[in-house]
Amino acid sequence: MADGSSAGNRYQDFAHIGPDTLGGKLLRRSWQPVMVGDDLEMGKPRRVRLLGEYFTAYRGEDGAANIVADECPHRLTKLSLGWVEGNCIRCFYHGWMFDGEGRCVEQPAEKEKFKDKVSIKGYPVREYLGLIFAYFGEGEAPPFPLFPEIDVEKDTIFYNSHPVPCNFFQRIENDLDEVHLHFVHRVGTSEIGLNELPEIEVSETEYGIHRRGRRSNDGTNVDRTGRIFMPNAMMVITPGRAARPEWILHLAWRVPVDDEEMLSFIVTTKKGGGGGLARRPHADPDPMYYTQEILEGRMRVQDIDPDYPGLFNVQDNVALAGQGRIVDRSRERLGQSDKGIILMRKLWEREMRAIAEGGKVKDWRRPPENLLEESDKEVQFAFS
Repeated sequence: MADGSSAGNRYQDFAHIGPDTLGGKLLRRSWQPVMVGDDLEMGKPRRVRLLGEYFTAYRGEDGAANIVADECPHRLTKLSLGWVEGNCIRCFYHGWMFDGEGRCVEQPAEKEKFKDKVSIKGYPVREYLGLIFAYFGEGEAPPFPLFPEIDVEKDTIFYNSHPVPCNFFQRIENDLDEVHLHFVHRVGTSEIGLNELPEIEVSETEYGIHRRGRRSNDGTNVDRTGRIFMPNAMMVITPGRAARPEWILHLAWRVPVDDEEMLSFIVTTKKGGGGGLARRPHADPDPMYYTQEILEGRMRVQDIDPDYPGLFNVQDNVALAGQGRIVDRSRERLGQSDKGIILMRKLWEREMRAIAEGGKVKDWRRPPENLLEESDKEVQFAFS
């Protein structure tokens, strides 16, 4: 099957993420980044697409971000076309106004009490590390996950997002694939001497998956540890390359726009330096330009300047989109180096089955303490 499921088993359909799908319901149980905070100007609403749905985002006069439903329930005009007044948004068509929690607070041409019968969805919102997050699930939002591994006062932190032209689950699986580093990213990693294939170890944790790629710890051939936070986030220390030799603490959320494309929301941190938060500039030309040129056969990854700042993005995009927009997993041949991918699929299958059958879904929570181990810290400081 070419739809991302396996043998017709809907508990293995990781690709489809609409609100009525099992995968979509699992994703909506966690906080998700929606957009880069700098892209939401005060008083200028934005229509955003995520998880196969549209939403309206706006900042009120208090500066806080709000995420509400896409349409006004009156005549279904897009609310993003309207005006921000105070901390509310007014529909462009007939002036119905809603607050950030979705309550209708004014209907200029209607009787006063009618507004009390009307509401739209308003979602819990949190801004953190330069990104706007929202909770789209049912019921009370879970505690918002903080990352004590990053110190906004002492570290130098960059944030941004970029598109990836394939299904989000392919990108998640790539985060669990330590071996691909030596082939997809060989232009960068071989230059710094990271050339020893790892022995893969993975285990389920209270937050998701702990992944280790064991090497001899000789020179730059060091153990690398990654943490996957269910259902779709990761933290790892990424190796340097000739143009940027320092190793960087890397946070990423892999968020579907729809079934066939996604956004990676990235926060990278260089320990120390006191640079604080700043938006990372987009590479020029855009990585999607090179991605398309390579996928359509007009150039090769090897043709790109090794110092190009978007090289890692292009390399991953090409490998992932090269599988197709939605990979047919029924035709794969997984090996022992794919332990992390196998475990991730088992966890997702287990959780989707629980959702479908009314069972207990695991309460995935990252612990409040710093998760970096001594080996992580040695890597981070040895090469920075």
